[in-house]
Amino acid sequence: APAIRSRYPWYVKFWGGHQGARSLHFIAMVLMSGFIVMHVGLVFIVHREHNLVHMVFGDVDTARYAQAFVIIVATVVAVVLFWIALSYWTLADRPRAHRFLVGFTEIGRKIFLNWMRPRNQKQTTYTDEDISEFHWTNGLPPTEDESKQWIDWRDSGWEGYEIVVADDISGTQKVINLDELRSLPQASYIATHTCMQGWSATSRWTGARIEDVLSLLGPKPDGANYVLIDSYGLAQKMIDDRPREPFYAVVDLDTLREEDTILAYERNGEPIPNYLGAPVRARVESNHGYKAVKWVKSVRWIADYKTYGDGRGGTREDSALQALNGRI
Repeated sequence: APAIRSRYPWYVKFWGGHQGARSLHFIAMVLMSGFIVMHVGLVFIVHREHNLVHMVFGDVDTARYAQAFVIIVATVVAVVLFWIALSYWTLADRPRAHRFLVGFTEIGRKIFLNWMRPRNQKQTTYTDEDISEFHWTNGLPPTEDESKQWIDWRDSGWEGYEIVVADDISGTQKVINLDELRSLPQASYIATHTCMQGWSATSRWTGARIEDVLSLLGPKPDGANYVLIDSYGLAQKMIDDRPREPFYAVVDLDTLREEDTILAYERNGEPIPNYLGAPVRARVESNHGYKAVKWVKSVRWIADYKTYGDGRGGTREDSALQALNGRI
């Protein structure tokens, strides 16, 4: 979970990094699967008349073997059919399944993870020697069809690049450029990025806290409960195959106030590469990577995420793929 990784980076390194932990997890899964196959197989092969009756009825009356066998097989079939039906339902109506499941999983997030705050700027576990040479990513930079403006800025070396800082509650906004962003107090830290797909990469990110960027508009407006970050790039795919829309993510106020929630303009002391979100991308270290919006277009105060997109708090959330709370 990124909440644990960003709070206790030593814990990840203890297991040999994310790949080491994944390898151990895979080995344990293989061993457990082998044990289950062997154990269940022996139950049916060795003294099955006694084993099955004892498992089902708690006695050893072998005259009840056929009854016990039928009950066990019927139970296995029922479980498999339930699994198939549940899989079909979740795939056929992902938004409804998403709302149902998130309602339960959010309880665990609130109890075990929400209190964890990242402290990458204070950690000493990772140093510049741990930085990854290459950083994987999801998605491709905007094309001319998606954002001609971004393409023009890219070709001009980001001359005139604009980020809109807005308050959607009052309707006020301010446009800033890269120089104004760089003039804000600088935050710099080494962190490991984890993706829902399983890969990870360690980098030094440098930028300005999003809270400081929003302060250019003045104090937090009354009624502002979330911050929305959107991109010059489009979503990879929409859930209902409608035309692709600008990618966006929403963070709550607690996440906003974390010192590692920034708009980054450098990676490893160099300008961010195009494929990683140039010239500015978000970094939200306590959450998974789908909150780290690339090619940032605007940052805005909002009252409620339910009035944006499909009302679930982000492009990935609207597609019923992830929860608003990305701490695990």
